[in-house]
Amino acid sequence: MKRLSDYVGNTPLIPIKIENKTIWGKAELMNPGGSVKDRMATFILNDAEMRGLIEKGSTLIEATSGNTGISFAMLAAERGYTMKIVMPSNMSEERKKIFNFYGAQLIQVDPGDFDGAIELRDNLAESNGWFNCNQFHNPLNIQAHYITTGPEIYNQYKEENGEDKQPDVLIMGTGTGGTIMGTGKFLKDMWPNIKIVAVEPAESPVMSGGESGLHGIQGIGDGSKFLVDLDFVDEVVTIKTDDAREYAKNLSKNGLFVGISAGANVKAASQWLEKNNKQNAITILCDRGERYFSCL
Repeated sequence: MKRLSDYVGNTPLIPIKIENKTIWGKAELMNPGGSVKDRMATFILNDAEMRGLIEKGSTLIEATSGNTGISFAMLAAERGYTMKIVMPSNMSEERKKIFNFYGAQLIQVDPGDFDGAIELRDNLAESNGWFNCNQFHNPLNIQAHYITTGPEIYNQYKEENGEDKQPDVLIMGTGTGGTIMGTGKFLKDMWPNIKIVAVEPAESPVMSGGESGLHGIQGIGDGSKFLVDLDFVDEVVTIKTDDAREYAKNLSKNGLFVGISAGANVKAASQWLEKNNKQNAITILCDRGERYFSCL
């Protein structure tokens, strides 16, 4: 019998027309857990099971801004694991309620304190013998997207545009960096001329050389570059929280009810295409808008 994780991936690549330009959004909100993080969570748990690191009844722990925790909580509920989530307290109330419905235990730290969340996760995992999912430094996070997201986008784009066409840029926000690195490396292998552009909050421009700060684009800008290789990324751009929220609202009014980080991605893609006089961008529609009613 198939498991929920067997239905992760193969999400549509949706064209978003803005004037004479097209932004191709990979609709990761259509995964079973509602976000792109289902892919990474599936890879990490499948690998841990295969290596005998976890079994039914095991306790898992992860630090998260929300979506990764939801993905792990969903899979843990299905597979019979206990899930512990460590998260800064300023994340949306909707996310916290989803954890509760999946039966996960939420442990909150100070607002915006991802370093504290990661440190607490590591200490609790070590002292209690719990399995540390370790999304921020786990190479499987990159591998999940090199093996699945990248090839899906490549094949879908060719199917829609023809064998000879290629997009100008892959542009997206970064949290752990796994999505942009895995997807970007695969697409760069296939299309050597494609540009790879990372997006971060203007209020927390760490990759741009600034200071970490509080912002409202949940899921990106977690205070460190983590898995992002800045030598691989061609450019880093910033988006203000208010602009990301406004773009997410605009997308919903055109039928795409997405989260704030997807708003940031589409806004950044539109600006990049305009600035560089290019026509086609690929981005990620990371999650569903229902997780942000209290924030919009």
